[in-house]
Amino acid sequence: MVLRSAASLLLLVCATAFSQPPDQAASNIPKTFHDPLLNITYFYPGRFTPAEPSAPSSSTTPLCAQSDLSASSVTPVGTSVFVLSTIDNTCPEILHGAAADLGAFTREQILRQLKQYGDPIITQQPTRYTIDGHPAVITLASAQAPPSGTANITPPKITYAAKACFFGAVPAKPRKKFDPVEQPKHVLCFDYTTQERDLLSLLFAFSMQFDNDSPQPLVPGSALR
Repeated sequence: MVLRSAASLLLLVCATAFSQPPDQAASNIPKTFHDPLLNITYFYPGRFTPAEPSAPSSSTTPLCAQSDLSASSVTPVGTSVFVLSTIDNTCPEILHGAAADLGAFTREQILRQLKQYGDPIITQQPTRYTIDGHPAVITLASAQAPPSGTANITPPKITYAAKACFFGAVPAKPRKKFDPVEQPKHVLCFDYTTQERDLLSLLFAFSMQFDNDSPQPLVPGSALR
């Protein structure tokens, strides 16, 4: 089975790093990205190359999901891409919808995003978990490209994807029974797409650190099945 525990993958990565040439071993050293606004640090596999920052858009339409980091990895096995993004009160209705039901939000968004690759289907329904106390949800899906012609014997390409979203802060519990629940000011999302099913296991190599707390898996093995 492709999806395995984070601990098993970590042992495999370490063993592989010691047996590889220096250039290949260096690709297993995690890279970091720090979000100074929320004081969050992300750790991701060294094989990924960050994209160049895009020029500011001249459009007057606000971006409801701000892309913080995008990176890709191209190997003989396939291409993998991940994007870290932030949803804030730039678009209050989007933020409220995501905060109210992370499961429905990730499900709707991943299906919409995969339409560019073909006919999308959900392969794992929204699954809830926590990252250092922060509510989180992950949904998995795939899309198969339409056949290019009857004479083409190459199997249609399948794109696999995962979308995990989580609150930027741990929700405060109401002091009284009828006190309103405080709405989060930020919802963070992690989008991962790959052309090879085997590369889904790279999900376990991502982690993050809130403030000065200990790093936590962005996607723990228990969240996938």
